[in-house]
Amino acid sequence: MKVKTTKYTDLELDRPVAVIGFPTAGLVSSIAANFYITQLEMTPIAGMSSADMPPYCLIGNGMALPPVRFFGRKGTGKTGRDVVVCMSEYTPKPECCYDLAHAILDYLRGLGCEEVICLEGVPRFTDEDEMVAFGSGPRARSLLRKTKLKVMDNGMVRGITGILLYDGPSAGMTVLSLMCPANQAVPDPGSAIMFMSPVNKIVPGFRVDTKPLLAEADEIQRRIDEQEALNRGSEAQYYG
Repeated sequence: MKVKTTKYTDLELDRPVAVIGFPTAGLVSSIAANFYITQLEMTPIAGMSSADMPPYCLIGNGMALPPVRFFGRKGTGKTGRDVVVCMSEYTPKPECCYDLAHAILDYLRGLGCEEVICLEGVPRFTDEDEMVAFGSGPRARSLLRKTKLKVMDNGMVRGITGILLYDGPSAGMTVLSLMCPANQAVPDPGSAIMFMSPVNKIVPGFRVDTKPLLAEADEIQRRIDEQEALNRGSEAQYYG
């Protein structure tokens, strides 16, 4: 897979923390990444395209942007960190993940990035399912402690996140995967909110108001409830 990286602007970021959001269960990773970008009015700084990616562009603020996009933000306050968010709406084919993950690592390394936070949605099986995390690299233990999340001891992490976890440290980066249980059947903004607290503990100053996401989650649940009520009514009429 040949990946083309196009730079749009030089934001002069200082050792930024990277947040990665590709589609996963409930689309929670993409939802959270996009929410950060829009709520914090982050600046588009680069994009990645390839003949192996879907042929579409996303129009945003008068710009035509490719399937994989990077947005930057300067930290605010005395302790605020500079941040880069990488996001997409498409899921790379397994045979494309390795080349794309390494293109992302190369770009982030060029920005001076030393820490990467991958937002990962996993299927929710029970209401008791909780977020877990895993990390690799020199600062993984200290960053995991900050999240207050249970650390996964055994399991499997697929796709872009999995490759970043095992190859990020050799590029000089610490990589964390925050794994959020989510509804597989529909977009799940309510679960995407769960990322916000641990991310803020790792990245001081990177905070958003989650009320719009809660409102979106309530609207989706209202539509689901209405559809289920209609289905029950149709079944009752059929069997009646």
